[in-house]
Amino acid sequence: MSAVDEAVPSAAGLARVLDADGALLYAIDGQDLGIADIWPANAAAGSLRLQVGFGVTGLVARTRKPILIEADSPRNALHRQLLRLEPQETVARMCLPLTGLEDRVVGVLAVHRSPRRPFGPADLETAQSYVPLLGLHLHAEQLWRAVNQHRTERDRLMKQAIHAQEAERRRIAFDLHDGVTTALASMSFHLSAADLTVSELASRDEADAAARVRKLEHARAELVSARELADMAYNQTRAAISGLHSLVLDDLGLVAALESLVQTAGRAGGPAVDLVVDPAASVEDIPDHAAAALYRIAQEALANAVKHAEAARIVLSLRRVGDSVVLGCADDGKGFDPAERRTARVTGADGGQHFGLSSIAERCAIVEASLRLESAPGRGTTLLVELPL
Repeated sequence: MSAVDEAVPSAAGLARVLDADGALLYAIDGQDLGIADIWPANAAAGSLRLQVGFGVTGLVARTRKPILIEADSPRNALHRQLLRLEPQETVARMCLPLTGLEDRVVGVLAVHRSPRRPFGPADLETAQSYVPLLGLHLHAEQLWRAVNQHRTERDRLMKQAIHAQEAERRRIAFDLHDGVTTALASMSFHLSAADLTVSELASRDEADAAARVRKLEHARAELVSARELADMAYNQTRAAISGLHSLVLDDLGLVAALESLVQTAGRAGGPAVDLVVDPAASVEDIPDHAAAALYRIAQEALANAVKHAEAARIVLSLRRVGDSVVLGCADDGKGFDPAERRTARVTGADGGQHFGLSSIAERCAIVEASLRLESAPGRGTTLLVELPL
């Protein structure tokens, strides 16, 4: 390898050693070959993709056998540009498979020169002396990139999971603060007023019977108000607990949990909320974690539509498309510009914070589901989540 400057030969070094006009190092990515190194350099090299099994280079990658061609004329226009071929011009080529660990084909070495000097057995023998090192080096680079990609993806998903958890905690805190805490404070006020009235009756000799009746009626009214507030606090606490975990989902499955969700969302004089489940859709094989994710996404989507869409009707849907489950939430409300709603939190006109589309996007990312949103001002909103199983 003394003829090559680098410890691992580059495309330029290989071209010099093999007396070639140019060299290309291809790396396999799935079913395609992409250029990992090229000489002479060309800015368009990164755009060339050759399919494994097709063409000379793809055939070498598939068959694992080197090929020598005295006069080749590639059809791919970009490939011809990289080989610097004029129209109707041919080129002599030599292509060898590159193998990495466990004898796995990881790429192809391709060199070329004028057809007046075709490659022969001696050139092939020289090139094969570099193939093992080239293959191991290329495989090591691929493994290193894969490790970095997995690490980056893991870190991203961990951050999104933490953000989703914190958003859920904040939502529950706001629900408890705005609902339960306010109800309990009001109930305490009414109970204090009732206690004061009863204490006055007990400590004073009230001669006027009518006045005593009025005071008793006032105390009773305060107690009735306190009872109503206690019921409200109880119901809101149950709703908050349901928001933390769905027992229906555990006991009866995803469809029953969505039905319960729709029934709850459709109460209190709000928009009509319907659930449409494809009769042909089979959801029994949905894993527990996937069902939980879809339930939470549906919960968030319905809450957003009920609070912000100003819709007359909301439709939640569930269907199967091939090996995927598709959850939909559509409304006929005021709609919005999606480009303006890409932040994790949107501050409303009242100063409150609403957790919306970004938390749904984070949940989708965690379970590797795709999210599509279609909306426009005055034309309603449709949200579709596709989860591959």
